[in-house]
Order: sequence, then structure tokens, then C-alpha cells
Amino acid sequence: MMNRLRQLPFISKKANWLGWFITTHLTLTFIIILFLIGIGVNPTLVLSVIAAPLWLAVAFTSRWITDKIMED
Repeated sequence: MMNRLRQLPFISKKANWLGWFITTHLTLTFIIILFLIGIGVNPTLVLSVIAAPLWLAVAFTSRWITDKIMED
């Protein structure tokens, strides 16, 4: 069953996209958190609701980078 699902191109393409998106998102998030902590911003503030626009920007940037990676 799983081998047949892997052979379906639309499932394989979506799985690749999702994997790249998660990798890109986690990498960008990690870099931003380290940078902000490095310049002295309170980590609780960085991860709180106040920083929500920052995390929305990270999500949209991750989507854009993933789309560029997945272009044929």
C-alpha cells in the first residue's frame, strides 16, 4: 500500500514540499531566536504573542523560499 502511495506524483511532490517547508521554517526560526537572544532581547518576549507578526513573516518567508527551492 505504501509503495503505491509513494509512486503517485502529487503525493510525492506534496511530501517533498512539506519537508522542505518544515526544514526551512525551523532553520529560520532557530537563526532568528539565536540572533535576538544574542543582542539581548528577552527570550520570553521573543516567543510570546507580542512577537506574532515576526513569526507570521517567518512563515511567509519560509513558504516563499520553499517555493523557490521546489521550482522545476
